[in-house]
Amino acid sequence: MRILTTIILLVIAAGAAAFFFLRDQEFVFRFSEADLRERLDDQLPWSERYYLIFEVTVDNPRIDLIEGSDRVAGGVDATLNITINDNPQPLSGAVDLSGSVRYVREEAAFYLADPQVENVRIAGIPDRYANRANQAISNALGAFYKSRPIYTLEGTEAADRAARLLLKDVTVKDEHLVVTLALDQSTDN
Repeated sequence: MRILTTIILLVIAAGAAAFFFLRDQEFVFRFSEADLRERLDDQLPWSERYYLIFEVTVDNPRIDLIEGSDRVAGGVDATLNITINDNPQPLSGAVDLSGSVRYVREEAAFYLADPQVENVRIAGIPDRYANRANQAISNALGAFYKSRPIYTLEGTEAADRAARLLLKDVTVKDEHLVVTLALDQSTDN
């Protein structure tokens, strides 16, 4: 009985020591532009139809990490197929956008949150469709980035470690997206 009690006390002491060691521990992940672009490129091209007359296709992601920023900037090539009188008219160009980073710990994944379209360069959009075309592009990019992570932590160790972590800080430093996660102390009751 004494041995069992000693073992239980040792396990409790080891658990408490691990908790106190890890509770202030931060985990820092660094992602280069190439890392992020590669993950996005694997998910493209992607198409979606809007307002019955617009089909938006996005491809060829670009990432531009701006030093000191807490946002990811970049863009995609976009094709906007406008159907007028049952006649599709493909128009191609580029879209620049930026967004903050959101971490979904159940998936150990990082998403581009609240993507903001900064600039649309698609020539040939008829004036009467310009506002709806821009809205369709914004909706398409919002839907794409809402459902597809820009990076997912791979491997069971990284995913298991990150499962109880919360996003603490995001910044761009030395041409890398630097993401800091910290232990979620609200689950340690």
